[in-house]
Amino acid sequence: MNAVSWFFLIFALALVNWGLGMIGLRSFLAGTPAIATPLDLENFAGLVRRHMVQAILQAVLLVSGMILGIYVLASGQAGLFLVLALNGLILAAGLLGKPLEEKARSLNVLDPLLEERYRAISLSWVKKPFPDF
Repeated sequence: MNAVSWFFLIFALALVNWGLGMIGLRSFLAGTPAIATPLDLENFAGLVRRHMVQAILQAVLLVSGMILGIYVLASGQAGLFLVLALNGLILAAGLLGKPLEEKARSLNVLDPLLEERYRAISLSWVKKPFPDF
């Protein structure tokens, strides 16, 4: 495989990773309109754990893609348009997913005993690289 093939593969893997995250998020939101039970909260925690791990994987893929993008540009193996187009696609995908993530972090919590943990998990999702719950 040449460098351009690796470049495409890395971005394809990043799109698959994003897509799997969106499927999980949509599935959770479709089945959980509010945090009403401890099971809902545990399902939310599981979703957040997966998303946090996927975010780390996505960062590794995108940094690798950036380095490889610089290489294929500098070596003349690919043009600027290709590199920018693939990066733009990933950026657009990420922006499309943000409203769903925000919706998952702003669900109504019907049981006051679950509110504090839900907020802590939501804050961890946004502020920390690894799950701490």
